Amino acid sequence: MAQNITEQVKSFLDNDFIVRKCLFKNIVSLRALSRHIIGRVGLKDSNLDAVISAIRRYKKSEKEQSDAKLKKIFPRIKVTTRSNIVDLQVQKTRKNLESISRLNSIIDVEKGEIIRVIQAEQSITIIIDDKNLEKFNEIFSKKDCVSTTKNLVEVNLQFTEEAQNVRGIVAIVSAGLNAEGINIAEIMSSAPELLLMVRKEDLLKVLNVVDKLQELV
Repeated sequence: MAQNITEQVKSFLDNDFIVRKCLFKNIVSLRALSRHIIGRVGLKDSNLDAVISAIRRYKKSEKEQSDAKLKKIFPRIKVTTRSNIVDLQVQKTRKNLESISRLNSIIDVEKGEIIRVIQAEQSITIIIDDKNLEKFNEIFSKKDCVSTTKNLVEVNLQFTEEAQNVRGIVAIVSAGLNAEGINIAEIMSSAPELLLMVRKEDLLKVLNVVDKLQELV
């Protein structure tokens, strides 16, 4: 019976992200959560203590597994940086989508130049090298450009392939940067790479955070 309760608790927590997140953040009462699970999976009130024990075992086991994976991955990060980056936001229109294709055709990626595009519901973010800003201005009109942010640095965190299956990586990186008061202008994921756009003056602090990531986990 105890094994069955353990499996039911694990199944419930595995499939409820919000409850699981609250559990790991210690913002939910174990007794209240146990009563909730009992009601949801059809157990009896007499099973309360067994459910509480199952939740504690789940929490400890999941945390140990997660920590072990993170401690294995973070020390193997490769970091590259690129300075003089511009973050441009344009209105999302058919004309601008066509203009992005034109811009892309004249960006020389073989020479190391970059163009990164993030398409949202109402706008499109275009990230390019500062030296290509003139090319951008030749293609896009001023009224199409919503915002321009210069003097950014791209920090590329290159993880190993196995990192794609590990939860919590982005959260840990974001929390580490936030603790140092670092604002992330843009964040992009192209697994197993994580791209961060930060202000030039924050670069040293970002690199210090990356150096301490193994301690952070």
